[in-house]
Amino acid sequence: MKISMEKVVMDQGFAPSLAGLGLTRPYKRQGGRWTGLVLLVGGCLGGVLVCAVLMPLVYVTMSDLQLEVTELRNLLIPGTEDRVNGTAAGGAHRERRAADTSIGDVFVRWGRENCSENAKTIYSGVVGGGHYGHHGGGSDYQCLPLDGVEWNNPVAGNQHGSYMYGTEYQVNSDGYFSTDTMGPYISNPYNYDVPCSVCFVELRSAHVMIPARLSCPTGWSKEYSGYLMSGHHAHQSNKNFICVDGAPMLRQGSSANVDGALLYLVEAQCGSLPCGPYISGYELTCVVCTL
Repeated sequence: MKISMEKVVMDQGFAPSLAGLGLTRPYKRQGGRWTGLVLLVGGCLGGVLVCAVLMPLVYVTMSDLQLEVTELRNLLIPGTEDRVNGTAAGGAHRERRAADTSIGDVFVRWGRENCSENAKTIYSGVVGGGHYGHHGGGSDYQCLPLDGVEWNNPVAGNQHGSYMYGTEYQVNSDGYFSTDTMGPYISNPYNYDVPCSVCFVELRSAHVMIPARLSCPTGWSKEYSGYLMSGHHAHQSNKNFICVDGAPMLRQGSSANVDGALLYLVEAQCGSLPCGPYISGYELTCVVCTL
């Protein structure tokens, strides 16, 4: 019994699928190779045409996206623009901007009325604090300005609340502090008022006072070093520890012993502190570092 190839093709369901492609007449096996080749070539040509149309659009879109990302990076990360012609990477023109000098860190330099060459002096003044014989009041030292002091509806006379006093050095021996910045004929700062300055250092984000050290950790910048000082251990007023510059200044003409807040050198006590690095009776040093 002879069965035609046309019937086999029709029986296997190829005709309906080909009809969906617009081929209405029955598919014949004899022309199958050429028809399949035509369909294959047409599909490839169609894909190439689609790619030819879409690829430029994709390229343009990706280029725009890359440019936007580059611009955003230049805004967030200073220094990525072209340093020669003032353009951002990718060719987009950018106006050259100076470094933002408002970014920085603030610290107090105790014992000096000015800051170092690397820092700006926001203001200078004198150190204040609570009286050494009072039970209450503030426990921290304050840097009080001498210029531009402002009041707001003050009431005359003491209201007997909290008090602010000036602060005096209580170092009655030579050899600890450098005398170069104290003034002529002064060998130690005993009873003199303590100056201070509030300093701003640009492009820094942190500062730290390290007791018992004169140098800073790797990567940190040294602002100044000196001695750790605080109130007397037997006084009623409890004071915090501050780092006083090793080359301190004095407020000239303030050597009268009027007391108030006082500053003493801090001595290590081994036993409670580890004996080895710390030696009882040795005066502790300190350093202020910025990063």
